[in-house]
Amino acid sequence: MYLYRVKTNLVVDIGNTRCKTAVYSGDTELESAAETFSEAFVEAMLKKYPGARCIYSSVATLTQQSISFLNHNGFVNVKECVNAPVKSIYQTPETLGDDRWAAVCGAAFLSGNQFPFMVIQAGTCITFDYVDELGCYTGGAISPGISLRLKALHNFTGRLPLVEAENVFNNMGLTTKDSILSGVMSGCLAEIKFRIDEFKKNHTESPVYIGGGDQHYFDFSHENHIFAVPKIVLVGLNHLLNLNP
Repeated sequence: MYLYRVKTNLVVDIGNTRCKTAVYSGDTELESAAETFSEAFVEAMLKKYPGARCIYSSVATLTQQSISFLNHNGFVNVKECVNAPVKSIYQTPETLGDDRWAAVCGAAFLSGNQFPFMVIQAGTCITFDYVDELGCYTGGAISPGISLRLKALHNFTGRLPLVEAENVFNNMGLTTKDSILSGVMSGCLAEIKFRIDEFKKNHTESPVYIGGGDQHYFDFSHENHIFAVPKIVLVGLNHLLNLNP
């Protein structure tokens, strides 16, 4: 195992299904990894990068043992960072997901603090977050993600099967499986397009950033000012550490 002595930031994003980590030197990513969250997974990164500054975000409910482990190893929570690239007018900041706040901070870094912008994350949930012309985070929307919709159709009906998401799907399904894929995948895509179109009505040249583990199901590469950034939460966590020496 190599031990890195350069000044580094270790960032950890604990999601509902996986834990994503990355190590940065300045704004340069040195490496990243993802697997189910465990203390051993994080500890291996700590041993590889001794002296790294550490930050985490979590949308999962952590045990007291895991919280103590993170605190003992010098991790700060994303919301403990005093300096941030955007302001917030969210009325219930205590309930705002760590990942949503980190993502808008990541978008601020990517845009060079040029406002407004919109951030979409496609994961367990699909979230839509907005920062206005003054650099104020104005909230957004949350809806069920692909896996939640597929599981709900199976769990709350008597006979519909559990279907896995696929990149290719038809508008009209000739089987029950294809009909479910059509409804769920087309529904998610239509919702995302609607949100983008509404934002673009008043902000034609402003960027939209799309992240999250399921963003690869939706290809907007042909659209102007729409950028796929799968690691936008990690980018935001690193930026916050750099802003809070």
